[in-house]
Amino acid sequence: DESFPSWLAQFPKTIFDGLPTETVEWIRLKNLRFLRGLTIGMQDNIDSLLSVKNCVINQMMQDRSLLGTLFKKCGQAELDFLTNSGLWFGFLLGLIQMVVALFWDNPWSLSIGGCIVGLATNWLALKWIFEPVNPTKFGPFVLQGMFLKRQKEVAAEFSTFFAKNVLNSKELWNSIL
Repeated sequence: DESFPSWLAQFPKTIFDGLPTETVEWIRLKNLRFLRGLTIGMQDNIDSLLSVKNCVINQMMQDRSLLGTLFKKCGQAELDFLTNSGLWFGFLLGLIQMVVALFWDNPWSLSIGGCIVGLATNWLALKWIFEPVNPTKFGPFVLQGMFLKRQKEVAAEFSTFFAKNVLNSKELWNSIL
């Protein structure tokens, strides 16, 4: 019977077979009362027993690859955009740098230009990913940061990841213990 505690299961079944029905029922009811009291006590004191924040921090500290996996899962589209845009933005800004190098004969022009092109490329890509925060109408177009535009999709991926990997029943129970 599932209402018997596990320690009772260690006793030979024959001990319980010989007990009167009233005694077996009494043991079962005592066990149910204990479990009910334990559950209610845990519910009443859940804030002192469980800190979700500490559970998440402990999980992330124990397995640091979780954060990388979470970032890849939720931000893969933006990561791909960042990679691809670096190629195209860098190419276009590099053309400007080439024209400048043709007219400005300085040995540092390519190094300085490369630094400016790299910074401008990253700045522009990051702006497109995260800005504008709120949808902004620009003629027939509605502009919003790529990551923010996918907010519902990212939230679903984020919550699924946390439910499966971080805040599952095993990890919550370990955090209580």
